[in-house]
Amino acid sequence: MSKQECRGAGLGLRPPHLREVIKHSPTIPWFEVHICNYLGGGLNRALLHQVRERYPLSFHGVSLNLGGEDALDRVYLQKLKQAVDEFEPALISEHACFTAHQGHFFHDLMPIPYTLEAVKHMAKRIQIVQDFLGRRILIENVSRYFSYSESDLSESQFLHAVCNEADCGLLLDLNNAYVNQHNLNEDLDEFVRQLPAERIGEVHLAGHSERDGWLIDTHSDEVSQAVWAHYAKFCASHPNIPCLIEWDSNLPTFSSLVQQQVKAQQITSQAMAA
Repeated sequence: MSKQECRGAGLGLRPPHLREVIKHSPTIPWFEVHICNYLGGGLNRALLHQVRERYPLSFHGVSLNLGGEDALDRVYLQKLKQAVDEFEPALISEHACFTAHQGHFFHDLMPIPYTLEAVKHMAKRIQIVQDFLGRRILIENVSRYFSYSESDLSESQFLHAVCNEADCGLLLDLNNAYVNQHNLNEDLDEFVRQLPAERIGEVHLAGHSERDGWLIDTHSDEVSQAVWAHYAKFCASHPNIPCLIEWDSNLPTFSSLVQQQVKAQQITSQAMAA
């Protein structure tokens, strides 16, 4: 099995849709999976092998705790390496945040203060992960609902510094950036402009919810018109970066997901033809 490339607009593949994809072989360029769901083996892992025979895969994780202070989970890393060697995904990504502290797992993506000390700390952990896997990974910007007073860097400056220090790639989640713009009065366009474009290896598009005037990154709805507009603007300058439709909560039918994928592919194709 050789490693393949992710090109164009892909879909986040969730376990309820595994059999449908295997049965019908839809014309989707590639799929991304939450790899934590497959590290224990079982039926889903066997089904994922059938998907991998037909499509390039991207592995997306939530358990490396790259910004945390707890020691890296070597058991998890070993399982992840085994899966990477077994499936040879085209891309591997994680989040620029912490997910555990003092042995307690939060089941959420917690932002960290954007400081030079945090840059060094996260970059060192990313280097350990990359050395262990023998692969470069992408780190993703996360949605935030508060700002640390300790931060002396902007988010884009922090991500730029971490990517340079660790020699890793970047996954740009435009929905997360839009949520942060709305909730924290940040400038999405300026955020994107300050990122190291040459390190962006994937773009995520997703839907959000609104509660009491706040936008919540729930991945439970269609991509908003505002996020589509930002993607079209980004794609006009960077048409060759693969993008992904994410949808995790209130999961719709697979055909509804394909409609979102088709729209993303149209924007990408138009940008490449321009």
